Amino acid sequence: MTDIDKDLVFVKLGGSLITEKNAPYTINYQVLTRIVKELKEAIDNDHHLQLLIGHGGGSFPHPVAQAFKTAEGFIQDTSVRGFALCQNAASTLNRILVDLMADYAINAVSIQPSACCIATDGRITDFFTTPIEASLKHGLIPIVFGDCVFDTVKGCTIVSTEQIFSYLSSALQPSRVLIVGLVGGVYTSDPQKDENAQFIPTIEAEKFTSIESYLGESYSVDVTGGMVTKVKELIEIARRGIECEILSGASGNITKALAGQRGLGTVIKPANTAKR
Repeated sequence: MTDIDKDLVFVKLGGSLITEKNAPYTINYQVLTRIVKELKEAIDNDHHLQLLIGHGGGSFPHPVAQAFKTAEGFIQDTSVRGFALCQNAASTLNRILVDLMADYAINAVSIQPSACCIATDGRITDFFTTPIEASLKHGLIPIVFGDCVFDTVKGCTIVSTEQIFSYLSSALQPSRVLIVGLVGGVYTSDPQKDENAQFIPTIEAEKFTSIESYLGESYSVDVTGGMVTKVKELIEIARRGIECEILSGASGNITKALAGQRGLGTVIKPANTAKR
């Protein structure tokens, strides 16, 4: 057994990275398999490394959530049906990922947010984290995911992986948080649509408002809010003294980042080191 220590890293695999976002219920197996191999390499290279992995929903729950307006709550006759379909889609993607990890000898265990997490008006307020802590203590890798959860105000809502990471960072205090997606960091506009988009290498937690205006309408928005919402969650984590980085899932990046390399994408500097 090991204790939770300073080598704990949170890693999010973006839904647009591991699925074909424009093709419902379609995995990008080539990318997903490569990423799992990179995770396995990082684990084998550093036996002190502890991981908590999360993933987005991509083309699995997002189309359902949009169709049924699941993030808005139980607002119509079809909302209950929508919740059931959305949760099934999210957990199906999670099962595919965990199955693949098992095939590559990664000791992963699925943690279903809808079964252990409660929100109030869209924000997580109660999270039974004991199974996650026990997983880490025994050398397992917990796998969380963006999910629809019950909400004390709206009946139900959707919580993103970033919001889950933000909540868990208080309890678990990871050394770093890595958000791995299609885009290699934060830009002044969506680099997939604007060739003049400027890369932002670092963001200081205390100075986020200076770049927030760039993000508001710059990136495509999904049911969990798009880039500006994701960055805001990471700013909250950085304010707890935890370094975050948004980077692309290009070949080799995950292995490099988990080996300690910084600056592969946009680094969000923790509040207590931003001025160093």
